[in-house]
Amino acid sequence: MEELVFLVKGSSSDAYEITFIKDGNSLTALCTCPAGTYGNLCKHRVAILDGNTKAISSGNADQASRVIDWLVGTDVEAALAELRTAEKSKLRTKEEIMALKKKVAKTMNS
Repeated sequence: MEELVFLVKGSSSDAYEITFIKDGNSLTALCTCPAGTYGNLCKHRVAILDGNTKAISSGNADQASRVIDWLVGTDVEAALAELRTAEKSKLRTKEEIMALKKKVAKTMNS
């Protein structure tokens, strides 16, 4: 099992803590922001998985590439791909998009 922790600037004055845990083919991503705390999808985790390190304040932004490598082949990668495809599709309803966001959050929290 491997673990990486990042602090990111958020909307509050305190930094949020994001923890990524790689255990075999499983990737868990937890965030202390309000959305992450309630088990919802948060932009902080997705930003790091997308390679956006601008908000990282913990001085280890160079380690984000390891997390991106961990993503490959996981259920989180599949769920994110499904969500991104749906968001680009004009045929999906808001309800379907919300359901997919919940699915991504669930895969990150398990």
